[in-house]
Amino acid sequence: MAITYEKNTATFASVIYEDEVVSFRDFLQGSAPDELKFDFSECEDVHLAVIQLIMAYKKNYAVSYEFGDSKKLFQQVLEGFDTSENHCN
Repeated sequence: MAITYEKNTATFASVIYEDEVVSFRDFLQGSAPDELKFDFSECEDVHLAVIQLIMAYKKNYAVSYEFGDSKKLFQQVLEGFDTSENHCN
């Protein structure tokens, strides 16, 4: 598994493929509305479905991100997402 879970922290390593979506969704559902930490320090890339889950559940929990030294495209997407623009209520 490329995503590991410990309490309210999800650690992403290597490349996250779509087969991680269901377990990640279960983690989010079981954790909301708690504050979560997503550690992307060792992550190279993330499947769009995982990014969509993070953005869809963003209104349900507070989240802090940890990223590595080199800026990745998924980091720009996650940092630039504004929940006020999410009209799915």
